[in-house]
Amino acid sequence: MATREGVEKIDESFKLAPATVKQQKLIEKLLRDFPDSATMLEYEDCQREKTVGVASEFITRAIEDNAHKILNQRTYADYIGTRPGAERFGSHGLFTDDGVQVKLKEVSQELNAHQGNVWTLIISLRREDAERLGFNTGIRWRDMLRTQTQALADSLKIPMDHLKWYRKLIMIR
Repeated sequence: MATREGVEKIDESFKLAPATVKQQKLIEKLLRDFPDSATMLEYEDCQREKTVGVASEFITRAIEDNAHKILNQRTYADYIGTRPGAERFGSHGLFTDDGVQVKLKEVSQELNAHQGNVWTLIISLRREDAERLGFNTGIRWRDMLRTQTQALADSLKIPMDHLKWYRKLIMIR
């Protein structure tokens, strides 16, 4: 979807900016929680070139490589649902495609018990694009995402009856 014909390419020069304080703190936490991450080539790159882009590459790789450990912690599912900056629907920002209220404790237990693949997708808009397209409220963004379940399943090559998702709503600043 991001590379399809006609898609507007975004200037990625921001990746050359110095790594953010939040990235630096997350890298420190990842290294504490998963010391083996220090042996990754992405971490070597991160030490040599302290930019937003390189830091992001390391963070992504470290999280992906340790997802099985992270997903077995209730605190990770809680973090996804209660992350700062989210517009909340009740006590958290998780929602489903069918409008059923998400019970965070049950989601945590289900993720911990799940033996198959779990994908984490990030769908975001710049604030000006959200305003222009009318997705400037949590409800409008949620409702639009709910209409895209079939496209999501098709893109991931997952049969609809095997797809179960919880979405986290992050309001764009």
